[in-house]
Amino acid sequence: MFGVELVAVITGIISYKKYKGTTATFFIKIVIYLFFVELIGSYSLFYEEFEFLKPVYNSIFMQNYWWFTFTFDIITIILFSILFQKILKSPVFCKTLKGITILFIVFTLIYLILNRHLFFFQFFIPVQIFGGLIIIMCSVFYFIEILQNNQILKFYKSIYFYISISIFTWWIIITPLSFYDLYFKNSDWKFIVLQWQIYLFANFFMYTTFTLGLIFSKPELDSKETYKTITAP
Repeated sequence: MFGVELVAVITGIISYKKYKGTTATFFIKIVIYLFFVELIGSYSLFYEEFEFLKPVYNSIFMQNYWWFTFTFDIITIILFSILFQKILKSPVFCKTLKGITILFIVFTLIYLILNRHLFFFQFFIPVQIFGGLIIIMCSVFYFIEILQNNQILKFYKSIYFYISISIFTWWIIITPLSFYDLYFKNSDWKFIVLQWQIYLFANFFMYTTFTLGLIFSKPELDSKETYKTITAP
């Protein structure tokens, strides 16, 4: 799966100059960040291959729950929220998204403190669900905006459309799987394989969409004034 992620990263780096001066460059940085999150988080698969990982294997860091909880379930949600606060032109949508993200951060900090003894041993379903709702909110707000102006006529030329549709689809597919983490603990290998296949498909779809969006989209000047003019009565 690193292959499709790497392709998205390389495409982003190559097209960085194309999108220079637009919010899309912040998205490219997120893609690169996600690649390294996945790459570093895979350390738990290589204990037998790399001797220097043996101390990690014999520590509380043996499993990578802590890594993905912090870097993906929390930081990635915040980064996408910031991205869409830059993309969205409606002040109401931006303020709503900013407020709900602050609430997410506060909730997550309190929840992690209260459940700190589980931080290294499992994912936190409430945090994942809350984060998933923020991602869905980001996408829905964007879809509403393009329906309210003439962007709908050229949606396929916007990198922000590709971002919205891909992350919306990924979180809609993956978030419900959080409820079934119990299967991992019970070693239900049939479900484990099914879950892995679902993750594989979701990741392939998301990163392929990212890549296609970066290639075929045209740079957009970020102007909230445009929205105000279009939506004014």
